[in-house]
Amino acid sequence: MTQNNITETRTASIHIDKNDIVIITMKNCGKVDEYDVLDFNLVLRHLTGGKPVLKLFDGRANWSMDRKAKERAKLENSAHHTLARAVVVSNFIKAALFKYLHELGKKGFPQEFFTDKDEAYKWLLSLKEKPKG
Repeated sequence: MTQNNITETRTASIHIDKNDIVIITMKNCGKVDEYDVLDFNLVLRHLTGGKPVLKLFDGRANWSMDRKAKERAKLENSAHHTLARAVVVSNFIKAALFKYLHELGKKGFPQEFFTDKDEAYKWLLSLKEKPKG
């Protein structure tokens, strides 16, 4: 996996840190469409080599997804690409806006919502440190 190189898309900054956690930080980009989702996922596949990873998704910026983007995100998302996901939101009321992400999390990997990025990161690290099997 490619570490520490930040890749910028129209909608997000994406990189893999020293602990092999993918950090996704959404931008104040307004409406996200299905082509943004495709671009985003191509970057993820390139950075991870298609391997499942731990993901920290910081969604606190000002953005939203149109219907087609949500449908594309559901198609693109799978347990084959995600070991676990921590979603950082500005407050728990906004978490309701990310309900579709929670639905995606029902595909075979753990997902938690946080208002603190450090707590989200610690949770992902705790999953990484657990022995497998």
